[in-house]
Amino acid sequence: MIDSVFVYGTLKRGQCRESCWPVAPRNVVASWIRGTLYGRADYPALMPGDHQVVGELWRFAPLSMPQVLSVLDDIEGTDGNSPGDLYHRHVVDVFGEDGELIGAAHTYFYHRDPLADGFSQVPIVGSMQCWPRD
Repeated sequence: MIDSVFVYGTLKRGQCRESCWPVAPRNVVASWIRGTLYGRADYPALMPGDHQVVGELWRFAPLSMPQVLSVLDDIEGTDGNSPGDLYHRHVVDVFGEDGELIGAAHTYFYHRDPLADGFSQVPIVGSMQCWPRD
């Protein structure tokens, strides 16, 4: 069972939805995944791609994962990866800051056209994309 969630936006520490997590994590690790990140002022949108998208790996007790995923699915507008969902949840490989594979995690990919929804691609700085832009 996958016991982790990779987040890259409003669920990160210090962001507006940090308090929405239903249980405390075992730990949180700075990390990245492969993708392409789009952003606007209120939140980001992850799409498939080959850039390094910077975020956090939140690890939980395995028995907590059904509750964690249920709450996050509600937040992200996901209903079993249905056609009309805002985001779809998928499993991705997660890498540590040193580039080493540290495991697999659930994450949420935007399921609409980000450009049509007012997003723009987050600039690539040193081969990495990060939201919000510092």
